[in-house]
Amino acid sequence: MKTSINTIVGLSAIACLTTTTTAFTPTIAFTPTTNPTTTTTTQRNMFGGTGKGLAIDDGMDEEKTAQDTQIAAAMGMSLEEYQLGMQARMKMEQDISDIRASGGDPAKGVTVERDGNSPPKHLIVTVTDVGKALGKVALEKELVSALAGATEARKKGREAAQKG
Repeated sequence: MKTSINTIVGLSAIACLTTTTTAFTPTIAFTPTTNPTTTTTTQRNMFGGTGKGLAIDDGMDEEKTAQDTQIAAAMGMSLEEYQLGMQARMKMEQDISDIRASGGDPAKGVTVERDGNSPPKHLIVTVTDVGKALGKVALEKELVSALAGATEARKKGREAAQKG
């Protein structure tokens, strides 16, 4: 049975999200005391306002919502939990696609740039006149070295994207 990495990562993300569903449930009621003479201009955001979340499916496509509900029920979770897991998966896939890992030495005339996907969707191999002047054997060696360097940088970027 052939299983894609996207399926494995998606299911792993969903499994992680469903293990602790009471993580944000308060154990004690908290009522802040306010002084009517003091005003604050600082707005408090849960994530510091560093980015916006992905849009939650508003249910406009009833067929897709029904399908998602069936899939969520088969996994033993609510539709909202399933949608959250899918959004996390899509964000991670986008983060991996946005990675630009480089390898090679411009002074030797060979550089490689690639994204975080395997196989890469974005791959640029640059060979300048300096690289061509190295000769066939040396150029091949530099190309292999540049690809290995870019692949190693891709692995580090991918690990960072998977950690979130």
